[in-house]
Amino acid sequence: MDTDSTIQTGREKLFPNYRQYPIVIERGKNCRVWDTDGNEYVDFVAGIATCNLGHCHPAVTEAIREQAQKVIHVSNWYFNSPQVELSRRLTDLTSMDRVFFCNSGAEAAEAAIKAARKWAHEEHGPGRCTVISLLGAFHGRTMKALTATDPKHHHAAFSPYPEGFVHIRAGDLAALREHIPHSCAFLMEPIQGEGGVYPIDPDFVREAERACREGGVLMIMDEVQTGMGRCGSLLASELMGITPDIVTLAKGLGNGFPIGAVLAKEEVALHLGPGSHGSTFGGNPLACSAALATLNTIVSEDLPGRARVVGEILRQGLEELLGQTPMALEVRGAGLLLGLELKIKAGPIVESLMKRGYLVTAVQEKTLRFTPPLTVEEKDIRGLLANLKDVVLSMDDDFS
Repeated sequence: MDTDSTIQTGREKLFPNYRQYPIVIERGKNCRVWDTDGNEYVDFVAGIATCNLGHCHPAVTEAIREQAQKVIHVSNWYFNSPQVELSRRLTDLTSMDRVFFCNSGAEAAEAAIKAARKWAHEEHGPGRCTVISLLGAFHGRTMKALTATDPKHHHAAFSPYPEGFVHIRAGDLAALREHIPHSCAFLMEPIQGEGGVYPIDPDFVREAERACREGGVLMIMDEVQTGMGRCGSLLASELMGITPDIVTLAKGLGNGFPIGAVLAKEEVALHLGPGSHGSTFGGNPLACSAALATLNTIVSEDLPGRARVVGEILRQGLEELLGQTPMALEVRGAGLLLGLELKIKAGPIVESLMKRGYLVTAVQEKTLRFTPPLTVEEKDIRGLLANLKDVVLSMDDDFS
């Protein structure tokens, strides 16, 4: 099918739950992708913070090719070497002790919530099942993950929602302490990516950790978008100086190959005994091989360090816009997870940049989100900034 036929057929045959742009991506290499009409784009989306090594990284491609020639899936009735080696590497590189593999961030959130509730049931007895999360949060689209997400993302047509979830404002330590006696876990993102790229105050996070310890509540850190080096360290929570009990990962873990993971302390993980939870495809050798190659490359090439360096170039360029137009209001984020809040709607800017060969996304209507591969080059950052400046300065308040 040609481009127009592919788009038309896709609109007729796919569920209409995505608002897709009218281009068909055909191939990619590092920070660039090409569509079926031969147009080239510099990718500051990276599959929504997923392709941290860039597209088709040779190490990941080779790992997939090699494993696909051996065995692709065996179920969790048996061990497989990539799964075990990946769990060893993840626990060696973090403060966690054990790993559960799944297929996505939402599935990881579900598993983390189940683990926390079972831990609380067996450690405290029945009744302490509430999960505390933050307004502005996004934890996924399955029913429990959606319920832990900010209520404004909920849609009445999906009700009733699962019980046992409450939301507090970031920074409201008193509200957190009020809910702790009835709760099993405090679930939060270090930076609320979908919520508008809002970093959570590290002082609040450290106080929250202390409150959770004192109250016998687990701290679950959702690092699905912030993890795997994106914010300047392997886990963004490391930058806050805290040690959560559970960490969820997905997106950048497989550099585009679907895989999620729950990392947990030994005393939590041991509560999920045989039959308590599972995932048919979770931890299959193909996904784990891709993730192992991704993780090893992130570490060996110090891509978290690179995210800090080139992220600062991007941040400084965005901050320069603040002084050049009243339509640019604030720059937020860390490393290569950055947001630019605008006075105007961001959608037209996304489309204008796409026409100029740059892919970015908009969140919360008025915030541009930048999540390029951690391998993005300085020249591409400066190219984006120059085009962004042109686009923003050419617009006026008619878009507000």
